[in-house]
Amino acid sequence: MTEVINRDLPSSRPLDIGIMFKLWKTRLLIQLVGSFSLLSITIVALVAAIAFQQARQSLKASVFQRLTAVAALKENELNRWLTDRRDSLLALSTLPEINRQTITVLSTPRDEPAHQAASDNLQASLKGLIRNGIGFKEMFVLSRSGRILMSTDSQRVGRYETTIEHSEVISTASQNITANFYPSPDTNKPTVTFTTPILNEAGQSLGILAAHLNLDELDGIIRNNQGLEGAGESYLVADLGSSYHSRHVFVSAEEFSSEDFPEGVESPGISAAIAGNNGTGLYLNYRGVPVIGAYRWLAQQNVAFLVEVEQREAFALARQLARRIVFAGLGLAALLMIGIVLLGQQILRPILAIANTAHLVEAKVKTGNISNLETAPILANNEIGLLAKTFNEMTQELQKAYTQLANYSRTLEEKVSIRTQEVESKNKVLETTLSKLKQTQAQLIQTEKMAGLGQMVAGIAHEVNNPVNFIHGNLEHLRTYAQYLLGLCSLYAQEYPVETSKITDYKAEIDIAYLQADLLNILKSIKLGTTRIQDIVLSMRNFSRLDESDFKIADIHEGLDNTIMILQHRLKATSQHPEIRICKDYDSIPNIECFPGQLNQVFLNLISNAIDALIEMSEQSAMFKPEITISTQQTEAEGIVIAIADNGLGMSEATRKKIFDPFFTTKAVGEGTGLGLSVSYAIVVERHGGTIQCDSTPGLGTTFLVMLPIRRTVLTVD
Repeated sequence: MTEVINRDLPSSRPLDIGIMFKLWKTRLLIQLVGSFSLLSITIVALVAAIAFQQARQSLKASVFQRLTAVAALKENELNRWLTDRRDSLLALSTLPEINRQTITVLSTPRDEPAHQAASDNLQASLKGLIRNGIGFKEMFVLSRSGRILMSTDSQRVGRYETTIEHSEVISTASQNITANFYPSPDTNKPTVTFTTPILNEAGQSLGILAAHLNLDELDGIIRNNQGLEGAGESYLVADLGSSYHSRHVFVSAEEFSSEDFPEGVESPGISAAIAGNNGTGLYLNYRGVPVIGAYRWLAQQNVAFLVEVEQREAFALARQLARRIVFAGLGLAALLMIGIVLLGQQILRPILAIANTAHLVEAKVKTGNISNLETAPILANNEIGLLAKTFNEMTQELQKAYTQLANYSRTLEEKVSIRTQEVESKNKVLETTLSKLKQTQAQLIQTEKMAGLGQMVAGIAHEVNNPVNFIHGNLEHLRTYAQYLLGLCSLYAQEYPVETSKITDYKAEIDIAYLQADLLNILKSIKLGTTRIQDIVLSMRNFSRLDESDFKIADIHEGLDNTIMILQHRLKATSQHPEIRICKDYDSIPNIECFPGQLNQVFLNLISNAIDALIEMSEQSAMFKPEITISTQQTEAEGIVIAIADNGLGMSEATRKKIFDPFFTTKAVGEGTGLGLSVSYAIVVERHGGTIQCDSTPGLGTTFLVMLPIRRTVLTVD
């Protein structure tokens, strides 16, 4: 029985295909439904694929920027943490009591009571500091031979400590601290040790004050997922291999590497970072999971730092968008097929009626009986109904209709032409609508980017503002306390004019006169610095304007100054270009009614483009002096004009005519989206009822003129 079934199946397949092909050729309804179904599914698949790729590219660029920013911030936090530990050790070594006790421990024999008393007092003081969270795990004093004379860990007193892996810190060190990660010979755990020399009055080294850093705090900095999402992680990797074989391992407070990777970890990102490179990329991480990663080589610490997010999570939105498009497209395709079936039936029914009537008329015509010819039923009041009427008139007037038939044909052709013109007109309207939709989409994308930038700037300003206000508010108290202490010193000098030789030598060593003169100057400089930071934070908050979505009265000069402050880092001189000079020529203009946040976006786009042009010009000429001129003035027609000019490369007339077109850019692939000037044009013209013009001469620079009404006029909202 099974053999019979297996022999019959192959023979039935060609029969089914042949029947289907025959139905396709002979049935108009099947052709309509099948053609539109294939076309709909193809369009849905193409749209879903294009949307997925575009969303994926946008998400990838966004994630790269976010990971690079997180890596830079964490590297700065690591350097700042190491700098704080260095400063803490240096400050402890210069405290009079700590310094005196340390010198006593180093300069007196161990069997003397003074040595033991100084050692006990020093140990108690340092233990108290460690308990208070100074950031050290152990502090100890080493003789010049490397023997531990005092330690907060009493069991280690008397041992010898090698200083090869230690990191010596001095008061003139830079902000980038060299911190060596090495396995502790006692615990085989990762260790970072800072040392500072202890000098006698003659400037000779007596020994070393050293501290093992508490790497639990380092884990808190590196492993903190702030700025990352769900499956994101950041970690340090060091190379503990030999010159013949590399072995890349994790660096954490507890151990090098981990139990899950006893032989070390490997990935393209780890290899690139260990090789001394900084960058981003798509690759498989040490677990073989596809990730988006940013990696940096920390030369001062001799470790690699990586920040990674799983691609599955990063591109989830793109996949969701594609699925939604596919499901929505298939649903629409199903509705379209149902509609085509119903429409096809309505079309085919009167056509079949006319065909049947035609067969009857043909039979009578063949027999020569052209009287009382059948008439086709009129089942629809449309072109098919008109065809039925025409057919009926033709059959009734057949014997005298040869000439009239030509007239009917011409009439039919004219109607077809009219319908063709109507279709072409509707196509043009649809093309115009599609163009407007693309422009609206571009504006929405740019607006979302600026909204994200505004949220990030406002968040940074909020986070920076609190500690700066705390420092700024306490400076005055510190200045008062310093004056009190200096006054006390002066009063002591007046009441006890006779000084001991030790006091005289110490005053000469620390240059007490210079300290008294310079201390208040230092406090004044710190206050100026915090005031500067507060101004920057205020500019960032004013620029973001997250709470100003309504039409309101605003100061244009304030918006320009805030934008310049935000772009200040791009104006400074670098190895690629000299300092870009900003020239302001502000006239006395009134405040205007506007959307302040959107105008800030326009100023940011125009000034950023000017900076790009000046940097490109600087690369071509070493003697070039870049300059941006920003001027404002009031016009006679109740409006203001903002002019932003640069002395850069300029542009050709052909380029100038296209700069406001969506997606048009002269920058290299990946450096520009072509949306900035298009969105700026929409903000100025459509949202504010103003105008924006561009005047440019190749080799002489470019000037943008933004004209805005002072009072609100007609507001166009798409």
